[in-house]
Amino acid sequence: MDFGRSHCIQDGIVVRSKIRTLPEPKEVSAITANGSSTVDDLDARLIRAANEAARSLFGTTNAPTDITTEDQTNAVYYPERSIPRTTLIAPNTLVVLYESFDNLNFVYATPGSIFSNRNGHFHHDDFLSQPFGSKIRSRTNQGYGHIYLLRPTPELWARSLNHRTQIVHELDASLICLYLELRPGMVVCESGTGSGSMSHAILRCIAPSGRLHTYEFHKGRCDAAALEFEKNGVDHLVSVHHRDVCGKTTPTTT
Repeated sequence: MDFGRSHCIQDGIVVRSKIRTLPEPKEVSAITANGSSTVDDLDARLIRAANEAARSLFGTTNAPTDITTEDQTNAVYYPERSIPRTTLIAPNTLVVLYESFDNLNFVYATPGSIFSNRNGHFHHDDFLSQPFGSKIRSRTNQGYGHIYLLRPTPELWARSLNHRTQIVHELDASLICLYLELRPGMVVCESGTGSGSMSHAILRCIAPSGRLHTYEFHKGRCDAAALEFEKNGVDHLVSVHHRDVCGKTTPTTT
């Protein structure tokens, strides 16, 4: 899944704005009709006002004294961090198949393989190099049968995976992630891997540098989940432990 990929840093709209503070000129003296006085030159006042607006925009008006405001109020130090999205389906890519509003499935696009349902036979070769969201017609039934190729997300994965246990669906999963205040870089312990539905929701929250330790006492479910994490490209974020979370089973780690 895309959220498991390393973030990339690129120049966004903030960097391209080139907003920064300018050197402020010193006050200048001017002679008025009433005598000598010190006044701000118009250009100096404009620069001060612009710098104040820039500091307010970047929230550095009350910056710590050990960090210069000029270093913080410079757009070049605020690049965008984003996830590189997969646009085309490549070999071994996870694809969620939309058959109907209440029927989703998934495959790993493999050259030469065929996915079959009541609407016909769908060749994986027709999936490759297609963008996500494409509509693919079957090679049988005169092409009347069709499916949609969807980009995988934890929500779609929960609806399409093989339910080895009762799973946590998207509404409950989102509430759990909210109440736990999950964010990138956190380390989370999960009791009961099950089908891995909740695990994927957690992994999206803690990516790209967090770690999930998930425990499953059933060896078959543990191995199946570990294999799916690897195929889905998120195994670097999770450690699957075969043991009772209370410590009643000989521990092994995948």
